[in-house]
Amino acid sequence: MFGTHERFNLVRAAYARRASRMYIFEDFYKPGLLHLSNNRSGDMVSTTDFMFDINLTVNGAPVSYTYFADEGSLTLSSGCAYAEIALTDRGHLRVRGVGAGMRLELKSNAGGGARACRGLFAPPRGDGWEADFGKHGKLFFRALTGAFSARALYDSERAVYSEATFDFLPDSACGELDAAIHSYADKIAPFGEFEPFDEVVAYNKADFAEFSKIYRPVAPEYEEAAKYARWTIWSHRTAADGFIKEPSILYQVSWVVTAASWQQSYNAMPMLEDPAEAWRQICLMFKYQDERTGRLPGMLSYNGPNNAGMQPPFQGFALDFIIRNIGDGFLTPSECERMYPKFAKWANYWTTYRNAGRGDDVTAVLSPHESGWDDSSVFAEGFPASEPNTPAFLVLLMESVARLARGCGRTQDADGWDARAERLTRTLIDEFWDGEKFVTKVKGKAVDSLSLACYQPIMLGKRLPQSIIDKVAEKLTREGEWLTEIGLASESMKSELTTFGISFVCGRVVAPQNMILTVGLQAAGKQREAAMIARRFCDQVSREGVILGFAPYDYYPLTGKKADQQIPPQPADAWPWSSWCSNCFLTMAEAVV
Repeated sequence: MFGTHERFNLVRAAYARRASRMYIFEDFYKPGLLHLSNNRSGDMVSTTDFMFDINLTVNGAPVSYTYFADEGSLTLSSGCAYAEIALTDRGHLRVRGVGAGMRLELKSNAGGGARACRGLFAPPRGDGWEADFGKHGKLFFRALTGAFSARALYDSERAVYSEATFDFLPDSACGELDAAIHSYADKIAPFGEFEPFDEVVAYNKADFAEFSKIYRPVAPEYEEAAKYARWTIWSHRTAADGFIKEPSILYQVSWVVTAASWQQSYNAMPMLEDPAEAWRQICLMFKYQDERTGRLPGMLSYNGPNNAGMQPPFQGFALDFIIRNIGDGFLTPSECERMYPKFAKWANYWTTYRNAGRGDDVTAVLSPHESGWDDSSVFAEGFPASEPNTPAFLVLLMESVARLARGCGRTQDADGWDARAERLTRTLIDEFWDGEKFVTKVKGKAVDSLSLACYQPIMLGKRLPQSIIDKVAEKLTREGEWLTEIGLASESMKSELTTFGISFVCGRVVAPQNMILTVGLQAAGKQREAAMIARRFCDQVSREGVILGFAPYDYYPLTGKKADQQIPPQPADAWPWSSWCSNCFLTMAEAVV
């Protein structure tokens, strides 16, 4: 899957596994050097003080190495000598070596040397060493076969450690090494027996294979990319740990270490072979719902939910897609009874706390993030802004509320929610469609914009008049405006505002928008157009990896000038692999293409 001589390495993708907080990545500036870290603190990899250089040692001295990693383990090799690392879902990793040892040297990406270390000691029981790393937790180093040594230098003038190095050495008689490193906050989690290393590797592979069964097969040309996408989601899936009450899927494991609220429903969409798990993903963030207002947190981390931001009410869109593909048999009366009041509160939150003040359910967002279009040109005139995409999401959410109400016998409530959805749809058509596109309004005036956001209400499918469906399909399939060789650009190529630099959705071709629009076109009966666009984006992911956003050109078509570029490495859409791109790719590859 990943390696020195593979199509993809670990510079952009971080090596991880389900329910492990540890991850491994390759240094961008020092190719070939691997690092070990964990995401317990939530620090970005670019600024963390908790990072170990991974050195392969032969006769106690570091040697250069190549590496290969698959879902079972990661192997560092130098000639006939090698060391292998296998992560587990029980709070530790295992190390096996033949003719080689492994040295871990604590470094800081923020220039702090070994300051993450708070101290280390060998417990009297004599089975290893414990090191304390403050907010990053503790590590316990245990040699099962071979030997272990630790070296730490304390700078008394600066009151920090200047060096912390940990060495696993092979047994002098047999030349083999077997070791474990436990990662924990307070005390070592129960881990059972140390089974043979090969059994750990086999279990990891079987675990990934079992997880992969929740996804549908894809066309042969996308099988390799689909494996990478499934692996990325699997490796980003947490345990119930810290403030995370149920297994959730992180956006990234080494950069933005959060489970974004609406992304949990994105993750649900391609899980078509396991409707119960897909439904659990959609419902997951309601565990953190504000009981008074109905609001959901924007982000969730090991350290708790974050209410500083908010994301669109995506749950109805995801549920509508899943039901169109596999039916609603998973919505039992008990599930409907459980989730109906929660969904209703969430819908009412938007129509209460983001109401545009017109006396109906039209909303006005207060920041671009609330629409999902973080830096779109539709917000050029500021806020509050009544953009068309939040009402479109709300229509689908209201219909979901109605479905849940009807499923638990609340027929009158269901009729009321359906009526609200119909009225909001009619308002969206009558007041926000100008004959060419859906518009955003600020103080009642339409914003002049060439953003792809102007066409995202196609998510409503056949709820829209055929004339609107035809016009949207025509616009989105016209080469050289939004349509590029790799999918739909988030801003028209004819717009003076288009940028491929430090921007998310003002020109770049990004996964979420391509998925939403192609799913919407398909729902509207435009299968040929949807498949064509989805295929272009899926082809790009197959070539470049599960990266969230791409610059479609290295120049600006409008001016011919050289395009701005995002400078790596950094957490923006163009650099790390992410679960967000993975779930969008799988949705398109499984159900649209």
